[in-house]
Amino acid sequence: MKICSEILVLFVLVFLFSCQVNDEISLRDVGYIRLSVIENTEGNTRSSETRATYDPTILGVEIIDSNNKVVKETDDWTEWEGEAISLPAGRYIVAAQSQNYDGASGFDLPCYYGADTVDVVAGKDSEAAVVCKVTNVKVTVNFDEELKQAFADRNVSVRVRSANSEVTPKPITFKVNETRSGYFPADCGDLMATLTVSNADTTYTLDEVDDLKAPKSNDHFILNYKLSEESNGEFTVTVDPTTNSYSYTFYVCMEPVDVSAYVEPANAWATFADLEASNITSNVIEIDPEAIKFLYRVKDAADWTEVKTTYDNGTYTARPTGLTPGTTYEYCLYINETTNTPAQTFTTEEATALYNGGFDNWSYGTGDYDKTWFAEEASKAGLGTSFWDSGNIGTSTYLTSLVGVHNPTSPEEIDVHTSNGKAAKLASQFVGFMGAGKFAAGNIYTGNYCETFASPMGARIRFGQEFTSRPTQLKGWYKYSRGTNIDEDNDATLANTLKDAGGDLCSVYIALVDNEGLAADGSYPAAAFEIDNRLSADQPESFKYKNTIDFSENNPHIIAYGELSEDEAKGTGQWQEFTIDLEYRDLTRKPKYIIVVASASKYGDFFTGSTSSVMYIDDFELVYDGEPKTEE
Repeated sequence: MKICSEILVLFVLVFLFSCQVNDEISLRDVGYIRLSVIENTEGNTRSSETRATYDPTILGVEIIDSNNKVVKETDDWTEWEGEAISLPAGRYIVAAQSQNYDGASGFDLPCYYGADTVDVVAGKDSEAAVVCKVTNVKVTVNFDEELKQAFADRNVSVRVRSANSEVTPKPITFKVNETRSGYFPADCGDLMATLTVSNADTTYTLDEVDDLKAPKSNDHFILNYKLSEESNGEFTVTVDPTTNSYSYTFYVCMEPVDVSAYVEPANAWATFADLEASNITSNVIEIDPEAIKFLYRVKDAADWTEVKTTYDNGTYTARPTGLTPGTTYEYCLYINETTNTPAQTFTTEEATALYNGGFDNWSYGTGDYDKTWFAEEASKAGLGTSFWDSGNIGTSTYLTSLVGVHNPTSPEEIDVHTSNGKAAKLASQFVGFMGAGKFAAGNIYTGNYCETFASPMGARIRFGQEFTSRPTQLKGWYKYSRGTNIDEDNDATLANTLKDAGGDLCSVYIALVDNEGLAADGSYPAAAFEIDNRLSADQPESFKYKNTIDFSENNPHIIAYGELSEDEAKGTGQWQEFTIDLEYRDLTRKPKYIIVVASASKYGDFFTGSTSSVMYIDDFELVYDGEPKTEE
């Protein structure tokens, strides 16, 4: 099957037939919808490799009534093909969209969407067409024949990528005989196109073009490369607003430009950025790798600052430090006294603070949770609404409240690190009556407690709050008095580990993760992972675990992780400061969630520890200074 590569490609025809059954009073106001799809058969043939994973012509359809309620839906319109769908007379929206598009960039990856209003009118036949348009950005690259012949003995390609270092869709490389079109997500930002010509003797790069400005949904950029005797870097643009097409013509000469370089988009953190460049060539001056340096400055500032640059096997790297969070900078390569590469920009990340890291805000919830402590301001204290949560919901509500309200996690105003403020008190304890119950470790975490189970006794908890910055450390203060009698030993192996350590252990750990996680579910917001004690085994593919989350290297979603050392986990009975280095497993990925957990009993998630253990925590702070640690 062929798929149209034009902007308007898919048509959903909706035929409405009023019910003709006059002897059924209940059916007089019922009509029928029939769906069919007309495909334009012109355009590029889809490759079998792409079709195996994604087919844009598999359209999901929703029928939405006047109350904005989805009354009918399907993931594949062909399931309804030839079927008469009965609907009460009225006005509806019929919406169709390509299924399973993941927002990636690549060849032959269009995503179609269309919606229109249709009326079902008793006693009348009518029809409506829903036109589906491409929602992403299309890029086509053409090489003229003269250019192909002139460079027949060389490798020629064009690499198209986002110009914004904050947006990272995969670049697409068009080789000289490529006939397919590439597609980028609509939020890709400005695009850059780089022409590279190489042979055994030399490689050179056309100046990057940053004039593919702010592409929008359904835009089509056509990049035409033609041979010319003029210098590289010149181009013309033709705009056709009727088809949202922008046709660029670039003129390429046989000889390389004076100096060219391929500069990677900067990997900008909050206080530093990683810069990289390669393929630096010139047919005019001699390139001295030892002389080349990266320069940077605040955007539009007068003076440049030189940064130490390392050369290794054709690649230049540098890391300017001491940058200001949330600030736009320019950077370029210094070639010699008269030559720099064109400036590019990056924006440093925000140094996002850890919300309520001082644990000064505490409130009781409302309704069923009016006796439950939350480390949160009053307006957000409750089920599924707090940034920090604990096991308090499970020990202060429902059946457990019948034998007394327990809040293992509570505010502390006397024994604090910072005067005139509060701390969090985490006290491990048994919650139950006459031997029936469970060990509850005093704990606090970024996430949300979801529900309590009676059989088997346990809970469902979601971990992680949305977060996109990359700190280097977690600092804070804690005071831990551990119980030496392990009187709760649900897990015998872990109980022996604690006994060998001389008593209970506390824990503080932090993780940054970039998985899609779990979608919002009723009262419970989206989260990175979930612990559900009812599971018979871990389900890492669904981001669900029975007792504890796997933060090891076996979990591909963990970007960075750090925890208290074993000696620190024993505590001293006095206030002491801790610093946890976040050890990064990848310095280029950006997080979607942050998980911070503190517990008076390290193995409380296995209901094992001491009911005598008490931990106070205060003044948790994310640090963005310094360079990140990496796992060895």
